[in-house]
Amino acid sequence: MSFTGLIMLFVLFLILVFIVVGVHSHRRNTQNKLSLWGVGLLLLQLLLIVLFFTEITAKFNELFFDILWWVTVASGFIVGIRKFKHNVILSILNIFISLILAIFMLLLLFIASM
Repeated sequence: MSFTGLIMLFVLFLILVFIVVGVHSHRRNTQNKLSLWGVGLLLLQLLLIVLFFTEITAKFNELFFDILWWVTVASGFIVGIRKFKHNVILSILNIFISLILAIFMLLLLFIASM
């Protein structure tokens, strides 16, 4: 339980950092403006990671959760690629976390199929 608590604290710290950096860069630079889709998907991806490690996802309907998971992964890739020229850091984070989520789900599918 301490490992999941540590991960949750780390994710909450990342969310706080993203909000502070986003507000600061939004006021300072209009060219690198954060998109609402990018920030929203990033927060949804971080929430899915927290739910995955705290094993709350086992209580959800499996079909609903699989659809939500893969839509979030695909949306993260699409928004990351489309908004790359507007904000590189947010796009790279969306793509990287989408890749991590895809790896987690594929590992889960491979382990469950054994």
